[in-house]
Amino acid sequence: MSHLAGFVGSRSLPVSFSPLVASLVSAFRARGFLVASSGAVGADQYALSALVEQGDSASGVVFSAWSSASGFPVSVRPSVGRFLASGGQVVWGSCSAGAPRQQAVSALLWRNQRLVSACSCLVAFLHGSSRGTLFTVRQAVRRGIPVYVFLCGGGASLPADLASHCFVLNKPAMSAGREVV
Repeated sequence: MSHLAGFVGSRSLPVSFSPLVASLVSAFRARGFLVASSGAVGADQYALSALVEQGDSASGVVFSAWSSASGFPVSVRPSVGRFLASGGQVVWGSCSAGAPRQQAVSALLWRNQRLVSACSCLVAFLHGSSRGTLFTVRQAVRRGIPVYVFLCGGGASLPADLASHCFVLNKPAMSAGREVV
């Protein structure tokens, strides 16, 4: 049975990081991992797009906070649509589109917990501040799941209490061709 690698990250992650995310999706797939994301803007969306472009959507799963595709951010819906149309799976949540903010935030955090609970490892891309991504990293660390964190600029940093439990990489180090998986 294949293991599941979760791909998460800051919503502000620039599109210039899409090739890095795609290469890591390929590397994990080559090692037999299935790929999970939350379908959010940024790294999650780049991971979905990579699966679609690689013709490998059936090897991916989206953990959704939403009860339907209309809950996803407008900019992500086309990626989710292509992912589903080419064989990708979604584990639907219970939050409806347009739900009150408090309900939506609760559903998003619950989605992140479900993703972490299903994964064998987590790959996180931090850019700027990202409370949601840090929450997800913290959940993975608490569960003893290996976490690979890429610091991608924008003032991104990993709190000291997490840094000692994660494999931390800076994006420039990847340019040197170092392998992480």
